[in-house]
Amino acid sequence: MNKKGLILIFLFVVSTVGFVAFSNAATDDKVDVTINYVPSAYIDMGYCWVEFDERFLDDNTVYGENDVISFSFSYDVAIEAWAGAVAPGNGFQPSYWFYDPQNDWDAGYNETVLYNTTRFAGYMDVILDGYDLGMSNFDVGSDGGTYQEIPIQLDVGWHYLTITAAELVSDGNHTEWLWEYSHDSKKFYVAETSDVIPPLSVRAYYNEVGVTANKLASKDLPSQGYNITDWLDNPRPVAEAKLDTQYSIAEEGIEGAVVTTDIEANFNASDTNLNLVDFYYWTHPTTLVEYWDVALDNIYEMGPMTYMWIVNNEELDIATDTYEPETLTGLNIGQNYVYFIVFGTAADDIALDDGIAVPRVVADVAIFNIWVGELPESTGLGFGIFISVSILGLAAALYFVRRRK
Repeated sequence: MNKKGLILIFLFVVSTVGFVAFSNAATDDKVDVTINYVPSAYIDMGYCWVEFDERFLDDNTVYGENDVISFSFSYDVAIEAWAGAVAPGNGFQPSYWFYDPQNDWDAGYNETVLYNTTRFAGYMDVILDGYDLGMSNFDVGSDGGTYQEIPIQLDVGWHYLTITAAELVSDGNHTEWLWEYSHDSKKFYVAETSDVIPPLSVRAYYNEVGVTANKLASKDLPSQGYNITDWLDNPRPVAEAKLDTQYSIAEEGIEGAVVTTDIEANFNASDTNLNLVDFYYWTHPTTLVEYWDVALDNIYEMGPMTYMWIVNNEELDIATDTYEPETLTGLNIGQNYVYFIVFGTAADDIALDDGIAVPRVVADVAIFNIWVGELPESTGLGFGIFISVSILGLAAALYFVRRRK
């Protein structure tokens, strides 16, 4: 079975949004910098893997006014992309998984006939402090990629850049499913000049975060609710912070008197069996060659999901069948970020427009802000101040054909 190449043109689009956040400096103490995304590199590791390139950004680097903060990452994630991708399966890993032939009995599998392909699909997400940058709009169809410079104002203080990936993987029999994960983060400091010695980041040892994940019906999600019966709404994983817990101020705990800040995330995602079918796509009018692809048998039962919590640049705290995160540590004195990330299966947006529920894995993020300790002096704007940030946007133009059968 052959697959024709797909073309995807990623265009850099800058969108400006208003965002309410707590300042981690003396309110107006902000620095103009430029975030520079350097094209990422696919490295064939054979498993779900992401890692920042320390040649561009390493822990504890200091940046000053008008500096450029460059970052890049390497990855091996089975990204589903109809326009092709530098990734396992060339962007069609679910199809490669579905159509992968069993090993012959002569190959030595005398008891169990296994498959060579077990990685189904995955996704990765990049977060800068309180901003979800998604996949950073890197061109998954080209090693060359696109350099993207984004002007932004950052508070004087410590900042976090995080990348998280998850991948849905089967056993060798293509019957059992599990999730594999990868995560990397960098912590850097922004000051008026880059030659300053940053203050120590002081751990709040006696402060904790109590976390609750509320699975709601899609229509009951407060800000991203949708009617699951509407095909155009594209059922998908959704995560959002419960508004009255999104911003918190906590006094510093002391020995014998731990202070717990409670936060809640609302989410919805398919959590069912993954039922797939062989789907006829089209017939070439001249050659009469038929094209087929793998599709979801039921768009409302799209397979399993997973979610995790991260505090600042700590390790992932992942929910499993036998474990539910309830309390997190890793807070610092001052500004903290807590991320709730849900990964789940969904129909590919582009394929869905064409009436085909091609499966993929996507993610959504809810971000919480927690200030620990004494607040900085106010300039009259209060603790919540409006800041604007240029965030990566996406536009795509594509031409595609599907699997030949």
